[in-house]
Amino acid sequence: MADRSIYRKPFRKRLGIKWLLALIAVLALTAIVMSRHAGSQALPALPVDDVPKDVPQEEEVPAQPEPPKEPEIVTYNYSLPVPRSEAVDETYFNDAIFIGNSRTEGFILYSGLANATSYTSRGLMVNTVFTDRVINMNGKKISVMAAVQANPNFSKVYIMLGTNELGWVYSNLFIKKYAEIIDALQAINPDALIYVQSILPVTKSKSAKDKIYNNPKINQFNALLSKMAEEKKIYYLNVAEAVADSKGNLPEGSAYDGVHLKKTYCQKWLEYLKCHIVDLEAHN
Repeated sequence: MADRSIYRKPFRKRLGIKWLLALIAVLALTAIVMSRHAGSQALPALPVDDVPKDVPQEEEVPAQPEPPKEPEIVTYNYSLPVPRSEAVDETYFNDAIFIGNSRTEGFILYSGLANATSYTSRGLMVNTVFTDRVINMNGKKISVMAAVQANPNFSKVYIMLGTNELGWVYSNLFIKKYAEIIDALQAINPDALIYVQSILPVTKSKSAKDKIYNNPKINQFNALLSKMAEEKKIYYLNVAEAVADSKGNLPEGSAYDGVHLKKTYCQKWLEYLKCHIVDLEAHN
């Protein structure tokens, strides 16, 4: 009879291996279950109030305010006539001086502007402003510029000259002498506003028959005045547009002789000045 022990040894060996594998599987499964259970039992995060006080907290940096914007500086364009502005009342002219010929005389007389100072004379020209003694001051006759020097507490100067110079051969001499007036005024009062007014036109009928006092020549002189104002950085007032018609002429019947304005048109002139002023604070 064959010996059975030779068959039992391989069988027992295989049985031991199976038990070993089963034990490993049980241990692995147990490890997985325990790891999941431990994950579900993780400690909750501490509430904010339970954070230890001795742990430094990150401070919140306040937002920095934006630096203030620099005010916008508006540069005045001296190459253009003074634009329309908000109207002022007649007290604006309390510290103003008007310099001119017979046209300005008529303006002061008929416009009703009684509070301004005027140094005017019939036939006044850019060269005689310094020489002709036409202003009566304290019983003494002095020149227009001498009168200005005697009254330096002005803030504005309105000048209208040029009608009597239309017959001059050299227009550049006219501008040269006009510029000397500007220089003298600025030397007397550097802070004063200086308004150069355009030469007013004449009527169409006057212009057509006069070789000297005509609107084409007036327009040429006004172009020179505008350029001088730009170079001197003073203010050019195109007063002509206050009284001229659509063709650039004085309307017929607006002037006594085609040149010197009647009351209604002197008042138009004043209304134009009231709403064409320069606000220095807006350009500083």
